Amino acid sequence: MLCWQLWSEFLLEWNLTRRYWFDTLAGLLASVLFFYSMVLGLENLTPEGLASLGLDLGPLLLVFAAFNLVVGTFQSIAYSVQSEAALGTLEHLGLARGGLLRQLLLRALVRGLQGITTSALVLLPLALLLGVRLAPAPWWPLSLLLLYLAALGFALGMGALALHFKQVEGFFTIVQFLFLPYFFSLVRFAPWMTPLPFAPGTQLLKLALTGEGAFPGLLLLAFVQALLFLGAGLFAMAWVYAGVRRRGLLGRY
Repeated sequence: MLCWQLWSEFLLEWNLTRRYWFDTLAGLLASVLFFYSMVLGLENLTPEGLASLGLDLGPLLLVFAAFNLVVGTFQSIAYSVQSEAALGTLEHLGLARGGLLRQLLLRALVRGLQGITTSALVLLPLALLLGVRLAPAPWWPLSLLLLYLAALGFALGMGALALHFKQVEGFFTIVQFLFLPYFFSLVRFAPWMTPLPFAPGTQLLKLALTGEGAFPGLLLLAFVQALLFLGAGLFAMAWVYAGVRRRGLLGRY
């Protein structure tokens, strides 16, 4: 039954992508143009360009890919809750086998795969356009998985907010804009940044996609951080879900 539930989410996502293909392509183009315009702006800040700012295009691009993955993931569960509530089908989703939390997790996994694919479709054209050399190490899927699991835990926490408040777009806009300068500060990674949220996973992804070796301590910390985020997110989502069901607020605005 779990496989059928997962397959149904794949079919839903495929049909939405096929039906709204123009919006999907426009979103990809918007991400490419956003980063390229930002690079052009930074290049024109000084006559010497990015070098005078101490920035390298390679790490900047890889951090942007990590930013895209995390932001896309953290929005996924909350937007599912918000859209289902708007359609009046949130309570119906809660009647799925295993309950609402399982169905949202399955949907998040499917959308996570879509987000990884989207990030790759943004990263590769930009790398070619800007002349950034990528040489992925054999362990790059592990770095991607750890960053995604940490983002999924954060997404569950944001989903808990959406489950209670229903409309969270304004708050999410604030979080998204706060994430932008935060992630770009990780371009110049320093040892003191290691415990920061998403920092070990982002640094691992940078190292993996440039073919460098992994540091065992950084790998362990990224694993622990992913587990902590995932555990905290699951707890928050389960606690809020129990509360809204008890108060009869599951499907209402």
